[in-house]
Amino acid sequence: VHFVGKEIVRFHSIIWPAMLMSLGEPLPKKVYGHGWLLLDGGKMSKSKGNVVDPYILAEKFGVDALRFFLMRTFPFGSDGNFSNELLIGCINTDLANDLGNIVSRTTAMVQKYFAGTLPAEQEADEAMDSDLIAMAGALCEKYEAEMEKFAPQNALAEIFKVLSRANKYIDETTPWTLAKDEAQRERLGTVLYNLLECIRSAGVMLRPFIPATAEEILSELNTTARGYATIGTAEQFGALVAGDTVCDSKVLFARVDEEKKLAEFEAERQKQIAAAKAEEKPEKPEGCALIGIEDFMNVELRTAKILECEKV
Repeated sequence: VHFVGKEIVRFHSIIWPAMLMSLGEPLPKKVYGHGWLLLDGGKMSKSKGNVVDPYILAEKFGVDALRFFLMRTFPFGSDGNFSNELLIGCINTDLANDLGNIVSRTTAMVQKYFAGTLPAEQEADEAMDSDLIAMAGALCEKYEAEMEKFAPQNALAEIFKVLSRANKYIDETTPWTLAKDEAQRERLGTVLYNLLECIRSAGVMLRPFIPATAEEILSELNTTARGYATIGTAEQFGALVAGDTVCDSKVLFARVDEEKKLAEFEAERQKQIAAAKAEEKPEKPEGCALIGIEDFMNVELRTAKILECEKV
């Protein structure tokens, strides 16, 4: 599969395959043209001060956050209207709240209540657990179906449905309440196990989108060395076993102060506008005199009429 910008689909569907054929190289079976990133519904312009530099955004928010935002927010085959507000909102809602929250809360509770080690004794509650387990168990199949359709935004949506359900599951089961009752210790172990399994599956499937962060999540669960971090193990719920250890969690994505950050962007935009104006050429170049009518009369203008055209 070749992914190209939509404006060069013709080249990559005709000329490029012909070049590959001449070299005896394999041809693409599919050519997918992705859309453009627009600002205020139009293309970027220095004079408008709306040029977005991906390197600057990556420095401010991190490469993973920027990658995630682009793949999560805009349907892959359509144009997308970029805005700093959308970017910040995506980071705060999806990455800091939904993903970061579930990882930090769960790993912290495993550390606090079980010294970081999954207990062997567990007690399931089908009424409380079945919905979450069913969603997590079906995630991989839904994810792969969307990826095969080149709809990564939909694949991410499926992942975050499970993460959202897992966050709700914490509120429903209230592990902190279970921890106060020694008789509920086995039940507490099951609740945390189910949460860790959801995080593990999500971490595996997030690799194409936020590779560095996904590896950090899987590392905190100590899954890579045990072979639990492959797409094959994500297809079924229940790869983790008693005795597996969990590391202390770090802040994956810090919340962004939207008002402060937007003020910074506006200041930088004004600098862009000023710099663009400084580069503009004057209407009348310095040192270039206008000619008089006598000189103009000496200019010979020629026109031509096309009599016939034929296809080449």
